[in-house]
Amino acid sequence: MVSAVLFLTRWVRLEIVALSIPVALYFSGALPSAADALSGFGNHAVIAIAAVFVLSAGIQESGVAALLSRLMQRMSGSSDNKKLALICVLVAVLSAFMSNAATVAVFLPVVIALSRRTQSPPSRLLMPLGFAAILGGNLTLIGTSSNLLVSDYLMQKTGQGLDMFEFGKVGLPICAAGILYLLTFGCRLLPTRKGGHDALGRMLPERLIQEYGLVSNIARMRVGRASKLIGQNLTEAGLGRDYHLAVVAVSRQTSLADNWFMPGSDFCFQRGDDLYLEGPEVEAWRLAEETRSRMGLPGERQVEKILDHGFALAEVSIPPRSAMIGKSLRKLDFRGKYGLSVLSIWRDGKPTTEDFAELELKPGDALLLSGPLASVRRLESGEDLVLLAKPSDVRNFTKAPLALACLGVALLPPLLGFAPLAVSALLGATLMLLTKCVPIEKAGSFIEWKVLAMIIGTIPLGLALEHHGITESVAIGLVGIAPSLGVAGVLSGLYLLSAGISITSSNAAAAVILSPVAARAAAEIGIDLNNALLAVAFGCSCAFVVPFAHQCNLMVAAPGGYQPKDFFKVGIGLSLVVAVVAIALLSWI
Repeated sequence: MVSAVLFLTRWVRLEIVALSIPVALYFSGALPSAADALSGFGNHAVIAIAAVFVLSAGIQESGVAALLSRLMQRMSGSSDNKKLALICVLVAVLSAFMSNAATVAVFLPVVIALSRRTQSPPSRLLMPLGFAAILGGNLTLIGTSSNLLVSDYLMQKTGQGLDMFEFGKVGLPICAAGILYLLTFGCRLLPTRKGGHDALGRMLPERLIQEYGLVSNIARMRVGRASKLIGQNLTEAGLGRDYHLAVVAVSRQTSLADNWFMPGSDFCFQRGDDLYLEGPEVEAWRLAEETRSRMGLPGERQVEKILDHGFALAEVSIPPRSAMIGKSLRKLDFRGKYGLSVLSIWRDGKPTTEDFAELELKPGDALLLSGPLASVRRLESGEDLVLLAKPSDVRNFTKAPLALACLGVALLPPLLGFAPLAVSALLGATLMLLTKCVPIEKAGSFIEWKVLAMIIGTIPLGLALEHHGITESVAIGLVGIAPSLGVAGVLSGLYLLSAGISITSSNAAAAVILSPVAARAAAEIGIDLNNALLAVAFGCSCAFVVPFAHQCNLMVAAPGGYQPKDFFKVGIGLSLVVAVVAIALLSWI
């Protein structure tokens, strides 16, 4: 009772309340066995969920998610319905295989950029983005933590959990009906409101490229067979000294793949190297002519190629007490010291892209930098530069095939019956780290520790409720509905209870507490146990009516400029549609 009050009031952080539950159950005698009180720490579902977070991070960090988001940008036209349909479908598909919150994080800047370019208010797109991610979690076993938890309960009861795509039998119609609602009735209820996305928009590469005029200043040049650059290093070539050009990146072909470099002063050019140059277009053409190299056209595609291979764009400012003031970039040897290229300097309200290497830096100057993400992150610990916005949309697509292979290692064994998901997912997550699809030093930051804490704490609570007959009492109450409302009534009761607990606490808590209730009710009236547990799982994902009910809602609330009443207006209809489809199908199959 105390934990329920604290979950509802949120006077104490939810994860602290959850982790206090096993201690309270043990010392109060509700669970006299320490093994039972601490059973959440060794639960298979906890291991699987932690591994899925790492797998999700690999899909995001390797650029697989970014490829999908770019596909959305290129396919969307001027039609608002087409944009909305593409957003919902792609987000739902991706959310089936990675965490809902991570999916929203990937698509959020993309959708904001899309709304800006097409002059569509972000409030017309962002709420459907969050809702589609929640709907997509219903498609697979790993789509959301509550699915894994009900499957783990079934495994403990019967020795056989739910299959990877068993959720899709009902989850796919739920997802389709939900998206159809958003494209028809729901979109009419969406507010037309300017969102608070300016700060987010400023860190988008598209915004930086546009503001600094980079599209016309980034070009590609191929070092051909007759090029005079072959064998010369960066200093000897004199690209900055004689041509006012900066080499942003170099792509070198090998027998296995293309290798990308951030060249230092001693970097020697070889035949076949592709140089990505920043500077005046006329100087780039002069260099190509004088060195007998082949020139490509400037454009946004060249910038995309650089970003696609782990290079970041970042904007920094010169603070008033910086040691750089009064010195030029050349005198500072900026590239040699920081491992980053300066593409432009923003001064007096406009970008300076020509001859800025000799300019004396002033307080308030903004520098647009390009280089490896690790080099950009090192700037945060210094005092001479202030990072105006952390770089976003950095990806290295060369890791995408490896990330997909790791995901296959995690999913195929349980599909084929070779190994349980907890084991295969742990193997897949380990391979993500070994192949560096996920940086080992950052792996912990991708795990949602709050979610794990909620699961670890509520698993013994579910045991205590079952041991002391509370689960049976609730189940008997639901069974009492059966004579008047039938199987659909019992399933509706399970669904609504799950939705209520999920909204007020978490979907993990709802899944753990109500899975035993569903099993008891199914046994009493003879309905399929799988269907009863699926009713609980789908109810746990019905989190549309209030912004705090799900992390996806919270992530889009501020950028979309939404108020709580907006979620209720759109979410109440979506909740009704999802509930009707879920209960109807579970009662029928």
